[in-house]
Amino acid sequence: MHYFLRQNLFEEQGIIEIVGHTEVTAQYRWTTGIKFDTAVPRETLMLDPAYGTSLPDFFDTTVPVMSQRLIDTLREIGVDNFDVYPMLLKRIDTGEEFKGYSAVNFIGSVDAVDLNSSQYRLRFGKPYFTGPIAIDPARTESLLAFRLLNGPGFVVVSEHPANLLRSRDFRAVLLQPTLAYEGA
Repeated sequence: MHYFLRQNLFEEQGIIEIVGHTEVTAQYRWTTGIKFDTAVPRETLMLDPAYGTSLPDFFDTTVPVMSQRLIDTLREIGVDNFDVYPMLLKRIDTGEEFKGYSAVNFIGSVDAVDLNSSQYRLRFGKPYFTGPIAIDPARTESLLAFRLLNGPGFVVVSEHPANLLRSRDFRAVLLQPTLAYEGA
């Protein structure tokens, strides 16, 4: 079984949110699964406390950002196909700064969707998923985590990493079975 690794925005958790890109981070394509040609310099990403003040372990927004603890856990379980770029997080209201977070670029864009067992419609000649997404394990190249070539822009993780991530107390991390996907 495969899971989308997402920020849990479905439950009320009082999580602070990243405002968006900086001029620099906007130059990178974060959800394509392709290695960047140049390193991303350390940037300051602004935090908006409109919905809460708790820091999550994963911001799955315009710039995917993870806590060092989540990054370390992924590496511990053998996920090594991602690059990290340290960032500084700063609250827009108080100016308080937070270190220990990095933007992450997962490398590996895999054509692993079993279209015959997935729910989608064609949009501009490409699948637009409106329901469950079946992943063909024979096409995942034994990767523990990757991006889909054609699919939602979420990181996909296999069963082993998902089980370990579930066993740890990560704030606002959601492991959604790809077969439970309900569309964008």
